[in-house]
Amino acid sequence: MTTKLEITRTNNGIKLAIRVIPGSSRCEIVGFIEKELKIKLDVPPVEGKANEKCVKFLSKQLGVPKTSISIISGEKSRSKLLFIAGVPDELEEKLVSLVKNMSD
Repeated sequence: MTTKLEITRTNNGIKLAIRVIPGSSRCEIVGFIEKELKIKLDVPPVEGKANEKCVKFLSKQLGVPKTSISIISGEKSRSKLLFIAGVPDELEEKLVSLVKNMSD
């Protein structure tokens, strides 16, 4: 599978564009919308619950602390830009692996 995922590397992490779909039956990575990673969340978009769940879900999937993930833009939007602190090579490898496993 050719990855459509666009990852921007920084000195101390990566930036990742995502699109969240709140109110789904479960949390899962389901594909892409343009160059955004599409993530379904099992909570409504009320009082920041979807943002909290998104950070918690991605931290578990990537094996990083929740404090390593921050929302740069899009806190009140379905389209978000995240910063994930860590070693860029390792984070990119984990994300590509998640996307690959999604298609298996």
